[in-house]
Amino acid sequence: MARTYEPPEVIGMHAAAAPRWLDSQAAETLRALEGPPFDVEEHAARLSRVRARMHAAELDALMVFRPSSIEYLCGFHTAETAAQPLLITESETVLYVPDLEVGRALASSCVDQIRFCGYSDALTSLERFIAHAASSLTSGARVGVEMSEPTPPRAVALWTAQDVVVVDSDHMVERERLVLSPAELRCVQRAAEVTAAGVSAATTAAAAAGANDASVGAAIAAALHRASDSISAWGPVVVTGPRSGIPHSSWEGSTLAPGPTFLEFSGTCRRYHAPVMRTLVRGDPAATDARLADLARAMVAAVLETARAGVPASQVAAAAANALGPLPADVMFHGMFGYPIGLAHKPHWMDGAPFFLTEDNHEPLQANMVFHIPASFRAFGRQGVGLSQTFVVEEEQTRVLTHGPADLIHLAT
Repeated sequence: MARTYEPPEVIGMHAAAAPRWLDSQAAETLRALEGPPFDVEEHAARLSRVRARMHAAELDALMVFRPSSIEYLCGFHTAETAAQPLLITESETVLYVPDLEVGRALASSCVDQIRFCGYSDALTSLERFIAHAASSLTSGARVGVEMSEPTPPRAVALWTAQDVVVVDSDHMVERERLVLSPAELRCVQRAAEVTAAGVSAATTAAAAAGANDASVGAAIAAALHRASDSISAWGPVVVTGPRSGIPHSSWEGSTLAPGPTFLEFSGTCRRYHAPVMRTLVRGDPAATDARLADLARAMVAAVLETARAGVPASQVAAAAANALGPLPADVMFHGMFGYPIGLAHKPHWMDGAPFFLTEDNHEPLQANMVFHIPASFRAFGRQGVGLSQTFVVEEEQTRVLTHGPADLIHLAT
C-alpha cells in the first residue's frame, strides 16, 4: 500500500503570528480537498535523485526558485507569481510563502515545513526567507542557487552576503527532470489527447462562415479548457495570411486568409504539455506553401527516424539539417530541431534545462526524454507553415505522443 503524506509543520516568521483561521482541522480539510499531483513514492524518488546530485556536487543545501521545479519536487503550485522558494537539505524540505499562499501550500505540497510571512511583504520577503534559510545552516555551508532565470538577481546577492559558499547549481533539478517517469509520461499522453481536441476544434471553427483568427483561437482555448485540468503555459497561437511569416505573431481579429493559417498550442494534464504546430490551408496550397510544408515534413521525419537512446543530440540535429539541405534564400528557420517537454509553468512550456536538439549539443539522448519538434519555416513576412510532433525517446526508436499526421490540414472551400 502506498504511504500517505505527513502533514507539514506550518510556522510564521518574525511578526507573522499564526492566523486564527489556521488550525489543525482546517489544514486537514485543505489537504483532503486536493493533495499533491503524484503519490508519495513518486515525489520521494524525485527528491532522492536530486539529493544524490547535491551530494555529488558537495552541496549542503539547494534553494530552488523555478516554480515548475518546485512543483516537480514537492507538488506545490499556485497562480501567484511572487518568489516562493524551496530549500532542500540532506534531511529537510522547507517551502517559503506569503501567508495568502499557506492554503495552496497545504493543499498541494508535500514538504516538511511551510514557513510564511505577511502577504504585504510578498514582493520584498526574499531577505527574510534567505536569512532564515541561512540561519539553519552551518557557517561555510555550500549552497546551490541557480544563477540564471527565474532566480531573482536579488536572491543571488542576498545569498552571497550570508556566511555561506554560494555555488551555481546549473539547472540541477531541471536536468533531473529531463527523463520522465512512467507517471509523468501518462500525463503527457493525456495532454496529447487534449491537444487533439484543440486541433479538431480549430478545424471546425475555421470552416465556419465568417471565421477569423480570433474565433479559431477561442475555439481552441474552449476545447483545451473543457478537456484539461490545468492551463497551458503559452498560447494558443493563431495567425493567418502574410502575418504567418512573422514568428510569434498571433490573432488580431483578421478574417482567415486564402493562404496558410498557422496554429501552435498545447493541451495539459497536471501542467504537463504536449504541443503541436498545425497549418490550415483553404484549397490547393500555393507553391510557396507546398515548399515550406515539404521542409517541415522532412525535418519532422528526420528527427523521428534518428532519435533514440544513446544517440547524441548533435547527431539528430545533423540528420535533420542534412534532410533539409541548403535552405532557399528567402526561407527563415530558427535552427533548433527539438526541445524538451514535460512539466511547465508560465510563461512558456519550454521550461527546463537547455537540452536542445542542435548541432552543438553532443550529450546523448536517454530513454523517456520527451521533445517537441518545432518545424516552422517562413517566407519572411509573406507566409509561414509549421508542422510538428511531440515524441518520447525509446531504446530503439521514437514514439509520437501527439495525434494525427504532421501535415497541412485542408479546409473545404
